[in-house]
Formats: sequence, C-alpha cells, structure tokens
Amino acid sequence: MKSCFVLIILLCSSFCISQNKLAQQTIDQLNEQLKIYETLSPHGDLYSFKDLKLSKTDIKSFENTDDVINDSLQAYAAIETIQHKILTLINVIFILKSTEDFDLTNKLYNEISYINSDDNKLHNLVLYAKSGGSYQSRISVIYYKQNTEYQKVYDTYTDEGDSTLFKPDGYDNIQTLTTNTKVKYLLQGSVKTCGMCFYNYITLLHLENHVFTVDFEYTTDSRSYDTILDYDNNNQTITVNYQTDDLSGPDCFCEQNTDKDLANFEDDSTIEKECYCLFKFNGDTFILKEQSETVLKRN
Repeated sequence: MKSCFVLIILLCSSFCISQNKLAQQTIDQLNEQLKIYETLSPHGDLYSFKDLKLSKTDIKSFENTDDVINDSLQAYAAIETIQHKILTLINVIFILKSTEDFDLTNKLYNEISYINSDDNKLHNLVLYAKSGGSYQSRISVIYYKQNTEYQKVYDTYTDEGDSTLFKPDGYDNIQTLTTNTKVKYLLQGSVKTCGMCFYNYITLLHLENHVFTVDFEYTTDSRSYDTILDYDNNNQTITVNYQTDDLSGPDCFCEQNTDKDLANFEDDSTIEKECYCLFKFNGDTFILKEQSETVLKRN
C-alpha cells in the first residue's frame, strides 16, 4: 500500500513538472510572437512569411486571397495573424496553469501589458490593436479563477464577455477591496480616442453567484490630458477633477455617470468650469462626499 501511494505521488509530481515545463515553453513562444508583433505597423507595406515566422499551414490558409503578394502579407493581415497567435498562446497558458495561483509579472515581453489582483484571481492582459487611426484602441483579455480553474470572462478580440461590465481597452490598475462579506475589484484605465480626446474610467465590481456585478462606475470624456480620475488606496477615496468642454458637457456631474447621462447635456461653450468630486468607499460602494464647481471663463 505504501509503495502504491509513493508511486501516485511520483506520477503526480512528474505530471506537474511536465505541465509547468509546457507552460514555460508556451510563455517563451508567446514572447517570440510579441517580439514579431512589435515590428508590425498598420502603415507598413508588406511583411515576409520568413520575418513573420509563419508555418506552411499558416501560409496555405492565405491561398487565393488578396492578403498575399508573392511571399509576403499585407500589413493588416500580418497584424491580425500575429494577434490571433498571441491570444491563442495566452489562452493555452491559463489552461495549463488553471490549478495554480500564478503570476506573469516580469515574464512577458514588454509589447503587452499585464496586471493582476492582490488575491491573484483576476488577470488582465492588454495589447495595442494597431488599428492605424487616432483612436489608440487596445485588445483586452481578462481571466478570473473560479473554484479551481481560470475562466476567460472578457475578450475584446472575439467580443466575448459582457462589454457593459468590462471596458474594451483594458485597464492600467487593479485594486482589491475586501469587505466583511465580499472581495471587490476596482479597475482603472484610460484611452486616447482621438487627437485631443481622453477617456478615463474606473469601475468597482464583485462576483456573486458566478456573475460579475458593477457596484460603482465613473467615467470622464474630455479634451484635456490633465483630467484627473485617481484612486487613493490609503484613504480609499476616488478624486475627480476636470474642466468642462464639448465632450464632458457644460455642467459638472458628480453622480455615477453613464454615456446616456453625458449625451443629455446641452452644448453651451460660453461657460467653462472646473469640476471637483470626491468619493469615499463605505465598505460596500463609493459614495459622494464632496463636490464643487468653479467658473473659469464666460464668453
């Protein structure tokens, strides 16, 4: 009986080592694809099969298409092909590591952004989409560990998951807020949506009955790069500071906002205001504690 038990332990150990080795190999493959992706530009001309390191199967899939010229791919096709490879490899890594609380910090090539929550359950990987426009769109994939396995809960590329909960351009920071009954996640990010358009967002959510629910959300859409939407973890406060313009509306707005709320503002460019809001976490959500507005200019 003892020998059987030892054999089981050895087999399990061997399987874990083999799986970890395969996961590391997949991470190495991912980094190679990220290095290739770094060289691609939507404004580029052609990218050779050799430089893209495409397999014979990859090349064959482009037969009889307009994507190929001689032995090269058009820029848009090259970008989409490598994006697909990157996202597939990411998914494989999370499948292989599904039973572990692992961390990819400092393990990925710098072409991709990676953040995870303090409890190591929520993971977000963000890749610039290289769409070529002034909107610096990104591809975001989010994994969450439910029970003993990681599940992909959002993917911009495949439009998988709930876009009303998660922002398609991903996040720059995740904070974990622990209450008496729940673990909540505060996700914060921003994106440049045109030459002088800056969109900032912050969302508090939690998992309940295997479904994510939003507890609080605030967004700013403005012309100013200096717009502030920050979270202070020491005081558990969110500070908002922005100037009104044609994107944010003529009036200050400190309640939880939505795009619909902003769309209801009437355009009045004759007045410019500086808006200030302070929200405080009360153990469940963020509540408005202070607000003010200062008229800066009247035309």
